[in-house]
Amino acid sequence: MTTTPSLEALLRIGPFHSALRAAIRRRGLTLERLRLRLAQQDVAVALSTLSDWQQGRVRPISPKSLRAVSVLEELLEVPPRALRTLLEHTGPSGWPDVVPGMMPGFNANDLEILSRHDRVFVDAARHASRVDVRMVVRARRDGVDRFYAHYFCDDSVETAELRQEPVRNCRLGRSTRDETEHVVVDELLFDKPLLEGETWVFEFVAHDPTRLDSIEYAHGVRCFLAQSLIEVHFDPAAPPVDPHVYLQDWEEPEPHRTIDLELDHTNSVHHFETDVSVNWVGIRWRWA
Repeated sequence: MTTTPSLEALLRIGPFHSALRAAIRRRGLTLERLRLRLAQQDVAVALSTLSDWQQGRVRPISPKSLRAVSVLEELLEVPPRALRTLLEHTGPSGWPDVVPGMMPGFNANDLEILSRHDRVFVDAARHASRVDVRMVVRARRDGVDRFYAHYFCDDSVETAELRQEPVRNCRLGRSTRDETEHVVVDELLFDKPLLEGETWVFEFVAHDPTRLDSIEYAHGVRCFLAQSLIEVHFDPAAPPVDPHVYLQDWEEPEPHRTIDLELDHTNSVHHFETDVSVNWVGIRWRWA
């Protein structure tokens, strides 16, 4: 179960695009209506630009854009400088550089995730017992040499039981386990420090001892993910029913279904998504 942050929480911790989107939604305004109200204040912003801002594809950084954000604060009835402060105190990913009490690596801005490919294996007992992960990342500064792998366990799992095993181009560093939130954070150390702009490919495997029936798997997207590929392989002895893709933002109380999937000849389904800016993209299924 995931707790949905309120607009007030998003205005405090970000990211900017999620806070902007939540504020627009609370006011019940369409982007076109918002564009017209900005124009009435002599602020010209293209509809596509507003869409890019609230999806996290582009951040307002020019003086003209920041003036528009200032007017948006008035139109959206949020506290003065609330949105601008998020922009001033966030790194390139849109998240705050420092968020007190946040788990290690969650707000790290050193790496841009270009591609993530997860292969989920659901066994005959209906458990997603293994996940193979392949990632392509790019350094935003010189000297980046690690990635923090976050895994959200099922409530039935003691986090000490979950293992994330390095496979290629990385090795295990420090580990943090939060039994309250059922989160495991493993530091995966690269074979060398990267230069700014340099890409790195690495792989690891998550061994999940979940004892309840698995019904979904999702990628959590902090700001923007260029490519997301999820494959779910089911044991022939335990085929699911109604597999489908879902999307969900933090401010949405429930996920929304987008695409119906069908099992292929290998008892598998997959979903490939580009330019992902929602907070969760995943595959769900049911058991007969």
